[in-house]
Parts: sequence; structure tokens; C-alpha cells
Amino acid sequence: MSPRLKISKYVFERLSKIDTNETTGCLFGLMYDGTLLVVGMSLEFFENEKKNYRQLLLSLPAEIELCGVVKFAKTLSIESRSKEILQDVDITDNPLFIIINEDKEIKAHFLVHEKFEETTYEVLPTEELWKQFIHVRLNTILPLICEATMPGVKNILQNKRKKIASGEVSFQIDGTAVYLFGIASDVGVTGTSTETNVGDFIDSISSEQSSKKKKHTLNKVEIVPVNLVLKATKDILSEKLVKTAVKMMTTQRKPAFCISMPLRVDTLAMIHRSTKLSELYTALVEAACRSLKLLETVLLEQLGQEGIGDGAGLRLPETFHFLPQELGHFVTRVVPKDIPDESMEKERRLLHEQLCLPLDRPMFRRGNAFYNNLGKLINTHEALPSSPVKPDTTVALVRGRYTYHHYMQDNFNDDGWGCAYRSMQTIFSWFRFQGYTTVDIPTHRDIQQCLVNIGDKPSSFLGSKQWIGSTEVMFCLETLLGVQSRIIFANTGSELRNYTPELVHHFQKHGSPIMIGGGVLAHTIIGVEYNSLTNDTRYLILDPHYTGADDINVVVNKGWCGWKNSDFWNKTAHYNLCLPQTKPVI
Repeated sequence: MSPRLKISKYVFERLSKIDTNETTGCLFGLMYDGTLLVVGMSLEFFENEKKNYRQLLLSLPAEIELCGVVKFAKTLSIESRSKEILQDVDITDNPLFIIINEDKEIKAHFLVHEKFEETTYEVLPTEELWKQFIHVRLNTILPLICEATMPGVKNILQNKRKKIASGEVSFQIDGTAVYLFGIASDVGVTGTSTETNVGDFIDSISSEQSSKKKKHTLNKVEIVPVNLVLKATKDILSEKLVKTAVKMMTTQRKPAFCISMPLRVDTLAMIHRSTKLSELYTALVEAACRSLKLLETVLLEQLGQEGIGDGAGLRLPETFHFLPQELGHFVTRVVPKDIPDESMEKERRLLHEQLCLPLDRPMFRRGNAFYNNLGKLINTHEALPSSPVKPDTTVALVRGRYTYHHYMQDNFNDDGWGCAYRSMQTIFSWFRFQGYTTVDIPTHRDIQQCLVNIGDKPSSFLGSKQWIGSTEVMFCLETLLGVQSRIIFANTGSELRNYTPELVHHFQKHGSPIMIGGGVLAHTIIGVEYNSLTNDTRYLILDPHYTGADDINVVVNKGWCGWKNSDFWNKTAHYNLCLPQTKPVI
């Protein structure tokens, strides 16, 4: 019997809008409660007879598997290459086959006894996806000690995968007394009932911690940290090895050099809330094995390069998890430490093309990483209640992540004079999170020093409590980041509405926060709502004048982040807006 079919809204929208010359793509999904949910798709280029989807699958969270094929064609036909992909489908006995015609109509079929049977499907809304699924993150360090040869690395990592898959390891859910055991143990779960499902267990933990203030998380993604417990002697995972996580050494011995490094396994599994805790073990084993294969690929690529044959120039692999807002699922990349993003553009471009992502902005640079948290509130506007859709109204918002910077943060008292500095720091954080730069967010003194260095301010400005405006913000962005900005001048607050279409265009094209200064106040605009018939405008404001703790409930409920009408602006004050521009880059 074929499973029920659901397609994530993310996938449905991408399939509906896709514009490609390729004929074939792969579908990725997971099974739960007799349902196949399609959560991802990619194009298959069939270059050099290489099956790109197999490598891509290693970069997806465990439990997500190849589930079918999508064809961009008029008729239901299957050629040899599509058949090869379908033969690789293990998640279900009835692989999925989706046809998309020129009118973007989507028809789904299951392959049942070598025949196609058309099936109905349901589109799963994005909010439901994040409600129904959680992510489990395994983060641990394993020692890698082997000969500095490709066979040496292959053998040792294959042995590690075998050990993990053998059931000899256990997993501990972080911050709890719950342990998961494999087939080598008579006990499946300790610390709670084996019948407990993941969702109920996470809810029970959350209720115990409800007194603690939680920071807002992007897309309401729930992450559960898990530790790996090896049955091994203490010296293998000694503190010394863990502390030297950025250090490698090669010691010459006959017949080859030796690699000795701590290998960080950092991996995810996407789990439906109804999954039993006892079933989580298998998913974590698969997640660990995928991570080890990615780490192996990066190490072997380095050993295959000229001059690294003896391992002397080998770089520690680093793992990053990405969640582009168009995808609705994580993608994991492992890259050699300290290799600049600029030198890996070719690999990122291929990933963009494979996943049908825009080619005009970064999505897989280090700065884009999901866990790249600077310790402040992220995307505060996502905690606002959703507004009803209004006719003839366009809503344009900041695109991507930023951190909320405001008065009194970082143990620095700038109350009464630092609002524009804080607005600029928010803009700077946006450029970091989008992967455009790795430059640290400047302090007030850094900003003042920059303005002194370029001759805009006298040396007495350094260390002062003098205000800055949108022009100074523009100078700093250009000097520190190489970012050009557009300045808009409005003679009065009332005149600001005349520029709303330009603000809408800015958010749609560039997506960066806007700094606005007028009178003695500066604010950050992170969105606009515009009615083209009435010219009514609302502004989504991030207010840097807040002096309290980083509590999302206070920030949202007290209006420090929220929608403001046009009368928010002083009708008689002059206003200058700094609109930071982006350049096409991957």
C-alpha cells in the first residue's frame, strides 16, 4: 500500500517557480505515521556519470532520504537515468515520481509494481513543518590518529563508522539523565519510559525550564543537543586532546607520516515529534555516519592536493549548518579551517545551482551558518504576531538574519547618544550573517576611530559622546566593509511617505536594514507595509533606544520592535536615510 503524500510548502513553491533547462531532479523526504513528506529537491546534472544526489544526501539531516524523481516534461515517461535514481530509493517500496509541465502543473505518482499510479497530495504549511518536527544535534569529538595517506584515513574512518553502527556507543540527551543504547545493550532507553515520544519528552523538559527566559529562535526551529558516549578508555578522549581542537601535528616515522587530530562530529537529524525515544538511536547513528563521510571527503581532498601528501599542510575540517529561508531544511557543509570563503566559490555555486537557489547572494558562506550566534537577540520581528493580509498592500521585510543592538549593551553606557552607533551595529551584523564579510562588528570606539582616520572627524572626537548620523554610517560601511549606500533626504517626517516605493524596492532587491536619523533620534527600519491605492504606510521599527535586558517578550510587548504608522515620525524634523546596497556574489 502506498503511503499518504505530503509536500512541504517550501518544496511546492520552489517547484512552482523553477526555471531550468534541466529535465530531471531528485526528491528528498522522510516517513512518519504512514506518510511520506517531501522536504527537499535538487537538480541532477549527470556530469561525468557522477550521481551528485548521493553526496548531497550526506549534507542533509539524518532521516531525510532520497524518495523519488521530479521530471520537467509534458508526459509521464521514464528514461534510464531516472530509473537509476528510482532504484536508489530505499525509504519506501513505492518511489515517488512528480511531473511538472510547462504550465507548472504538478502531478504526483507512486511507482507500484512497475506501474505509475497518480496520487493526491497535501501541501504542508511552513508553520506546521516547524511545529511537527524537531532537530536533534549530535556534537562530539573523536580522535583521529592514522597514517597520513588516503588509505589510512579511509580505513580509520570506516572503522569508526562500523563501531558506531555496531551498537557499542550510547547517546545522552544533553542536560538530562536520559541515555539511548544500541543493540549491544539489553536496555534501549534509561531515564524515562521507552514508550515516550520525542515531542512529549521535549515538552516536559521545556515545562521544567519554563521559568528560564528563552531567546527567540529563527523559524521556531527546535534543536535538542545530544552527546555521544564511547565505550573507551579515558585517555582516548582526554581533556588535552579536546583542548587542542585547533592543533594538529605530524610526526615522521617509518614507513609514513602520522596524522593526529581531534575530529569534531557535528551533525543533525530531523525527527517527527511522534517518534519514540527508543527509535531515536538509529537516526543518531545515521547522522554520525553521514558526518564522518563528509569529514572523510574533506580530508581525502586535501591529501590528494599537491604538497599535502605527507599530511604536513592538512587543515582541521570545520562543520557548518545552514538553513536558507527558501529551503525549509538544513544543509551541512564541511570545509578546511582557515580556507577563505572567496576561494570556495566554485563549490558554493554548484550547490546553489543544484538546489535551485538564487545566484546573486551568499547562502553557504561561514557567516550564513545557522549557529553563528553573537549572543544577542536574533530577528526580533519574527516574534511579532502575524498580520492579516490586506488588499492592495505590499509588505517588504529585511531578508536574512541580524542581531538587535541597543543602548547599554556590552556593559557600555551610551544612553542618550549612541542610537545611531547601535543602528549601524545592527546593519553590520546583517552583513556578517549574510556572509558578505567576516569583519567583527565595530565598537563605538572603532566607529569613531574610523571617522577620525578618514578625516571626517577631528582627533578630539575619539572617546567622546558625540552623535553620528546616516552620513557617518555611510562612511563607515564603505570604509570598513566596502559597502556602498544610498542616502535619501526628507525635509519633514510627513514627506517620508513619498519615498515608500523606494523602500519597498530596497528590501526586495537588497534586503538590508535601513538606518534613519532625524532630529536627535536614530532608528532602524527593517520593513515597510505599503498600500499603493491610499499611499498608507507602516514602518517596521527596531528601536535602539531600549535600555533593558535582551528579553524578547519585553522587546516585542513594549513596542521596541514593532509596526509604526506614519505619525511616528516628527512632522517638522529633517530625516536622512542610509540604505546599504549589496552586490551580486555567492
